[in-house]
Amino acid sequence: MIHQHPLITLAEVREDKLHILKTRLEDIRVSLLNAQMSEQPVEFGKVSTLHYGRWVILSRDSFRDEPAIPVGIRLVLTTNYDGIGNDHEDYHLAELVTQLTQYIDDLYECCVGYPEPEERTEESRKNFLKKGLIRTSAFYNGAPGRSVSQIHQEDSLHQHIWKFLKNKKWDEGTPAVEIHRAIKQEIDSRPEFEWTKEKAGVQGIKWLSLIAYGVLFIVMLPLIIGWLVYLFIFHELWDKKVTLAQSDLDDTKINELKKVEDIFPQNQFTQVAVLKPGFARRLNFRIWMFRTRVLAGDIFVKGKLLNIPTIHFARWVLIDKNKHVLFFSNFDGNWEQYLGDFIDQSGWGLTAIFCNTVKFPRTNFMGVLGIIPGMPLTFPGSKFVLTGGAYDEEHFLAWSRSTQVPTQVWYCPYRHLSIKNVNNNTMIRNELRQDLTEEQAKLFLKRF
Repeated sequence: MIHQHPLITLAEVREDKLHILKTRLEDIRVSLLNAQMSEQPVEFGKVSTLHYGRWVILSRDSFRDEPAIPVGIRLVLTTNYDGIGNDHEDYHLAELVTQLTQYIDDLYECCVGYPEPEERTEESRKNFLKKGLIRTSAFYNGAPGRSVSQIHQEDSLHQHIWKFLKNKKWDEGTPAVEIHRAIKQEIDSRPEFEWTKEKAGVQGIKWLSLIAYGVLFIVMLPLIIGWLVYLFIFHELWDKKVTLAQSDLDDTKINELKKVEDIFPQNQFTQVAVLKPGFARRLNFRIWMFRTRVLAGDIFVKGKLLNIPTIHFARWVLIDKNKHVLFFSNFDGNWEQYLGDFIDQSGWGLTAIFCNTVKFPRTNFMGVLGIIPGMPLTFPGSKFVLTGGAYDEEHFLAWSRSTQVPTQVWYCPYRHLSIKNVNNNTMIRNELRQDLTEEQAKLFLKRF
């Protein structure tokens, strides 16, 4: 099975070239958008294994809060890509610099240390990007094992079957199994769908990991409770209450963010935050990153992250000597719906991770009490909040917007598909070849 991987590389921008860099990024964004709107081929499409790619300028102005250490101007490149074997990263970098050579040269000649024109080769370009590689702390994939080509193939299968069902006259009361059989015969008659005879591999839940995680949680429960109490008494009680509301945000920045949102059914989110000082907060963040890696890689493999069904890829990355955290997400729907899903479905998980960053809405017990069904947010007759953080919706939304960073260039080759569509299409492919009962065939037909 092909696996999907994250890549992120940072390059220092020359201050005297910053204006040129911004202009070139904007030119790429506009030309990419125009081509996508008119369904024309784009340069990024030459990288056949690329699910998502983005360029972001990260500078002091990107930080809402005072950085923990001095920062310069960096050009951030992040991708999600298909890869097999141990050398997948090297192969991906080679594909980027050979298929996007003009983009790479135009942008990175604005950065410190990029090879001079006469020294530019595939190897020198690749080595330059390698120097800025950063390790990902946690990574989530909403459709594990689905390559770019597979996603396109299965989408074409869905569209063909949908048209076949729409155009054919079906007698009222025709059994679902008979319709399923007719669909299979139709697909078998089309050479372009020969690939459907091979079942798509789908990653299942790793039950041993889930059991091991559960046992570890039970064994560690006294320590976990003690850790929650320690953080509450010695850290959370001393956090200042943040009163920033969305109405307090800078309209210029908000308009810049909205300029590249809601153009397609999918959207992107880039965020940078400063970790709170102290060993306890850094340790707590790493603990939650470990937990996220385990759950995202072994448990949440069916298109939902903590019951949130709209995320294609997400990742957390520590930079600047582990003082700052970058968060990248590719999701369905608009910004408000996306964060609303987080609040409703996993406010506790989001809170537990980001309560370790400065000026996050004040929390109690890292917000994890929100995982308990029916748990009230406050004590009756009291202003004391049991959870806080993301459950403090007004201030959480303001925090999210104020720490969001404009994304200069963003690309996806299947921007019209939701993560539900991607997973549903794979199920259509696999169920097409199965011998279904009448009830199963009815469920199959509901997928269209």
